[in-house]
Amino acid sequence: MQASMLKWAVNLLKTFMFPIAVYLSILIITLLMSKTGYVSFGAFDRIVRGSVLTTITAYAIALPLSGGRWDFAPGIIIMLAGIIGSNLTIDLGLGPVMLLAITMAVAILLSLFEGLLYVWIRVPTIIVSLGVVMMYEAISGVVYGGSGTQLFMHANLTIFARSPWIYILLAVVMVSFYYLLGHTKFGYDTRSLSANPRLAVNMGVKEKKNILLTYLVVGGLLGISAVINASTVLVSPAGNLSSTALMFSSMAPVLMGLHLAQFTNLPLGIFAGALGMNALSYGMVVMGINSSLQTVVIGVFIVVFMAYTTNQERIRTYLNRTKAGRKASA
Repeated sequence: MQASMLKWAVNLLKTFMFPIAVYLSILIITLLMSKTGYVSFGAFDRIVRGSVLTTITAYAIALPLSGGRWDFAPGIIIMLAGIIGSNLTIDLGLGPVMLLAITMAVAILLSLFEGLLYVWIRVPTIIVSLGVVMMYEAISGVVYGGSGTQLFMHANLTIFARSPWIYILLAVVMVSFYYLLGHTKFGYDTRSLSANPRLAVNMGVKEKKNILLTYLVVGGLLGISAVINASTVLVSPAGNLSSTALMFSSMAPVLMGLHLAQFTNLPLGIFAGALGMNALSYGMVVMGINSSLQTVVIGVFIVVFMAYTTNQERIRTYLNRTKAGRKASA
């Protein structure tokens, strides 16, 4: 029992070594630059709170991606569901719980429509999702006169973006996502279809049903993200695929989470990836790096990280050969 607990603790440390290393590295750099903005509790809280939206959105991206389905629609679903859900709640004079319920319902309907299109026409999701993005972006400019939403101006409705509710929401989502993937038939079927679709279907897995369930879960996750997003920023109508930026901002934690998940599980791996990327982004703000250069740094960071994780066995083999060669020459 003690050995298994110790092993789990070590694996947990390995999972979160990435964000810890990023935070400590930038902390040292900022202190050497005589900048104290990164060392305060407020900065740490801002990094963690900023990671919640990224993490939940990343879960919604990772679920269809595990089945080889690239989806560009999460960003616009977050924005459109936030606009519709927020305005409906404000107009009806409802509270934050109903805001969450209505926004999730809208996001589920938007996501299921995309899933039904994919099932019906059987065109690759990368094409279907681009069509859906353009359609939903056009709708975002029409509903409520194209005014978007300013939910953050209604303090009584934004509790889910503030402590402690934002952390409670993250914990509930993380535990539910872990249980759904690891302890339900849906999770088993999803993993089977990801590993070998043809064999899974031959074994009785209903692919179309699994796809629709996937989009239902994705819709629920994006609805939660929509509430958090609308509670913190002005949500304006999107156009020219601008909504995809929200999706791509969560792609890095997905890619890193897929690697870090080998130590514990996917939900914790993605959360660790989100923490690390938010620590890096906020650190560059504290250091005064402009936004364009921040994008370059993050892009290079992702490429280096993925290059290492993809080729780590080759790197390890090369280092072992080099070490053996040195011993032989000695």
